[in-house]
Amino acid sequence: MKSVLYTMMLAAFLNPFASSSLTMSFPDMMREFGAATNDMAWVVEAFLLCCTVAVIPAGKLADMYGKRKLFYIGSIVFTVISVCMCFVNSVEMLMFYRALQGIALGIVYTTSMSILTLSVPVERRGYAFGMIGGMVYLGLSLGPALGGLLNYYYGWRSIFVFTALLGVVANGMAFRSLQQEWVHAPDSNLSFSSLILYVFSISAIMIGITEWVRFWWSAYAIVVGMAALSVLGYKEWNSKDPLIPVRIFASNLGFTMSSIAAMMNFSSTFGVGFVLSLFLQMIMGFDSRMTGLTLCIQTGIMVFLAPRMGALSDRHNPSRFARWGMVLIGIGLLSMAYGTFTESLPIIMSSLAIVGIGVSSFAPPNNNLIMSSVPKTYISFASSTISTVRLLGQTISMALIGVILAYTIEGKTALQMMEYNSTIALVAFGVICLVGAIPAGVRNTRN
Repeated sequence: MKSVLYTMMLAAFLNPFASSSLTMSFPDMMREFGAATNDMAWVVEAFLLCCTVAVIPAGKLADMYGKRKLFYIGSIVFTVISVCMCFVNSVEMLMFYRALQGIALGIVYTTSMSILTLSVPVERRGYAFGMIGGMVYLGLSLGPALGGLLNYYYGWRSIFVFTALLGVVANGMAFRSLQQEWVHAPDSNLSFSSLILYVFSISAIMIGITEWVRFWWSAYAIVVGMAALSVLGYKEWNSKDPLIPVRIFASNLGFTMSSIAAMMNFSSTFGVGFVLSLFLQMIMGFDSRMTGLTLCIQTGIMVFLAPRMGALSDRHNPSRFARWGMVLIGIGLLSMAYGTFTESLPIIMSSLAIVGIGVSSFAPPNNNLIMSSVPKTYISFASSTISTVRLLGQTISMALIGVILAYTIEGKTALQMMEYNSTIALVAFGVICLVGAIPAGVRNTRN
């Protein structure tokens, strides 16, 4: 069990690290390629979009051909693409490779959660998901810091050398630790029409949400995407071999509510670092080093506490941990909003600690609830669902920030609007979390 857990911990680190490590390198990339800010935005969006659309089909293919086999494919492709990205010579090639990297990591994340669930005894799953959660937060916090250092000393291509080396280590650990294959639906088939509908609908919704502030057609993209998703839902409801087993959402209330809570959690927490980074530097005059150290209060607590809260949820009702975790996050975010309103650093720092405790209390137990609420035949789909709601939540979070930060009041300066809008954004995030405590506390329909 330990060797499998360590392998999946490294896999869990790869996704957030790969998605966040380039942010400090964008100015250098823009100068080298003569690219615009929007081009860099699409480097990020291509990764998130392709990662999102890959996870559901990857779960289906894993059931058909084997979870270990798909994990190997995703991990090897990620490593090869990371090497190729060291030699890109245009922003278009960078976008293309980031898209492929997103697909590969979508496969890795989906299969790793499934393998972990099937390899760890039920009474130890909370602890295992806590360890995975700790590595996710470590990847998110180390990504910008380590990526910035590598970029500063060795250039931005060194980031891909580092991720390629991580991929090599992950492959080696996987070949040593994964001795079993898991195939749950060898006679199943992947419907091409369902796949096209799924990719189109999710792409339209995510692009519409991301471009909400910039383009008038974004609302129509969301509507068209939702319509296509409804058609897909009807088709899958009546299918004997669905790509998405939508009936599970109707029959398993605990699974559905825990998934909704996870999406609301990411919608309200993912953008906090972005808002505070702008506020601390533009309003309170911090430099980037002090800002980074301040934000590490939350991530440091999560790295330390998530495994311990996951272990506690093995012995006690995990739905209570999930609900009170969301409540704590909501309280912390509202307190943080007051801290930005009064420009009080002690309040902001203590609020970050509260949010860190809340996320640690919510994420591992909630993931445990999702993965433990379904039979083995749906393990891959449950894993895909966790990844999908996480990425959709991240997209919604950044879209909300874009809408709120674009708001202006006549007579107020740009800095005054930044301070005002930062407070409003944190209040909105806090309210979302408090509402999300309702579905977070719904117990599973399965033991």
